[in-house]
Amino acid sequence: MERKEFLVTAGGMVTAAMLSSFAWIENGKSEPGSKRAGERRPDPALFNEPILKALALGLNAPNPHNTQAWKFKVINPKEAIFYVDEKRLLNATDPIARQIHIGCGCFIALFKIGASHLGFSAVVEYLPEGSYAFSEIGSKPVARLLLENSTTEEDYLYRHIFTRQTNRAIYEGSPLKEAEFNKMISRSKPEYSDVKLTCDPKKLQPMLEVLYKGMEVECYDWSAFDESRQWFRVKNDIAKKRDGLNMRVSGVGNGLMLWLSETLLRDYSKKVWHNEGSIEGLLKSHYDKVMSSKGVVTFTTANNGLIDWIQCGQDYARFQLAAHDRGFYLHPLSQVLQEYPAMKILCREFNQLMNVNEPAKTQMAVRIGRSSLLEYSYRRNPNDFLIKQSF
Repeated sequence: MERKEFLVTAGGMVTAAMLSSFAWIENGKSEPGSKRAGERRPDPALFNEPILKALALGLNAPNPHNTQAWKFKVINPKEAIFYVDEKRLLNATDPIARQIHIGCGCFIALFKIGASHLGFSAVVEYLPEGSYAFSEIGSKPVARLLLENSTTEEDYLYRHIFTRQTNRAIYEGSPLKEAEFNKMISRSKPEYSDVKLTCDPKKLQPMLEVLYKGMEVECYDWSAFDESRQWFRVKNDIAKKRDGLNMRVSGVGNGLMLWLSETLLRDYSKKVWHNEGSIEGLLKSHYDKVMSSKGVVTFTTANNGLIDWIQCGQDYARFQLAAHDRGFYLHPLSQVLQEYPAMKILCREFNQLMNVNEPAKTQMAVRIGRSSLLEYSYRRNPNDFLIKQSF
């Protein structure tokens, strides 16, 4: 997006001061190996307008494939309209954009938490132009975001906005106990989803086997697996593109293994990516990670519509922050829940295992456990999320 394609307020052109306040300022140089999210994320302190500060905080939200499929139309210093970025959909693995909208809900959660830190209450009007079809994604809004002055205390979970991470490494320690899980629930206060923990080894093992098979199906479905290739980043592209997936945030640390892996994948070759040996190696590593899980947390909604996806995302993002507060990490294993044809049989098997019947839907299944801190992922420059207001 060109900088000239920027913002217009309800009263006319955005002032030069407001424009300059949202210009991207790199908060120091971030080198590979960084374990400080602040070095790779927008700093709200660099922006002048409240809405821009709150949006900058929301950008820390977890989202599928780190697509950051969000765009915003700023109306005035305290209001913005939120859309899905239709150019960043996952058409192969998320053909109805359910997961993308869960990511939107994650953004809204962190936007609201961030607003509390800034002394505001965030008012969210969901689907202000009504629900929309897949073909209308990007043209009809997810939500209207408004900041109102508030005297309420800062949300406790704010302290973890810059420290939470999706951790894809091996998990260590003992299984998560129900008492610890209940503390996370008490702190996160889910409003829209039925959040359940499975930690009994007799129930956990068969669940993990099915969840692992979801990755098997994805890896051997050419279109689904190639979509991950398109969002994969290595070496200089990680910092340049500031999105997508990479080995550095997946538990592959510095050293010979990382160098060899990134060298092989440096041109994102389809031949290398879809090589049988490469896939077998990935699946072996993934299996070990899945089986190290200390529990599985599921998020299920009574219905399966657009609003359910968005609101479930809010519950998930808050729970992730609450888990981090207790020293636990999360890693989504939601392949089995996806809606593309190759996953249909396994999805049905998982629903039977969980005793979930339509219209209910398990929106997310995530493993939980303790691990070492990994590298933090990047977020794109704030300018890239802003669209031109038209009158």
